[in-house]
Amino acid sequence: MSHFIRVPLLALAFFAGSALAQNADRPDVRVGDRWSWQHTNGLANEKDFTTIEDVVEVSDTEIRTRIRTKGRTGNAVATYSREWNPVDVVSAKYDPNLKQFSFPLQAGKTWDGTADKMLFSNGKHGKFFLKGKVVAFEKVTVPAGTFDAYKIELTVDASGTDEDANIGKTVETHWYVPSVRRDVKTENTFSRDGRVRSKDIQELLEYSLR
Repeated sequence: MSHFIRVPLLALAFFAGSALAQNADRPDVRVGDRWSWQHTNGLANEKDFTTIEDVVEVSDTEIRTRIRTKGRTGNAVATYSREWNPVDVVSAKYDPNLKQFSFPLQAGKTWDGTADKMLFSNGKHGKFFLKGKVVAFEKVTVPAGTFDAYKIELTVDASGTDEDANIGKTVETHWYVPSVRRDVKTENTFSRDGRVRSKDIQELLEYSLR
């Protein structure tokens, strides 16, 4: 005797979505990939500039990009690990990289990391202690569209290692989308001495992939 179980279409969609949300492997980044983001000053709630980033080199261990600000002359080169963790970016260098991502991603995954940060402007150093967690797989809407994203929450405690040491805390939220090979939205809030000093929001405007 055969037995048939009727499963509602909504349930099928749920299970399919759950399967897709199980994990995300390290992205296959390629030379020529490009993303542009709208930056918003979260404290003033003002959109102030657009950043464009192109991949110019990919090796077994690193990704190098060119970063430009729309409407301004000049550009900068940034270096990341193959997991998009900052190594040598516009204003600072991290040793080892700052572990913002830990692939494969899956809901509930946690990690931590430490890094020394050196500012290019004055050569001063700071120590970073990071904790990360994938808190959800959810939809997020940005100017570039609506995406299924891994929501990642990071807490970064920083202390200076020079004589004028300052202690600060950064709380970051990233919405990473595998099909885009990057995060499509980030929120970054920096606090020191119990006060919020800055809040930055970046949202994807458009992208093209090779």
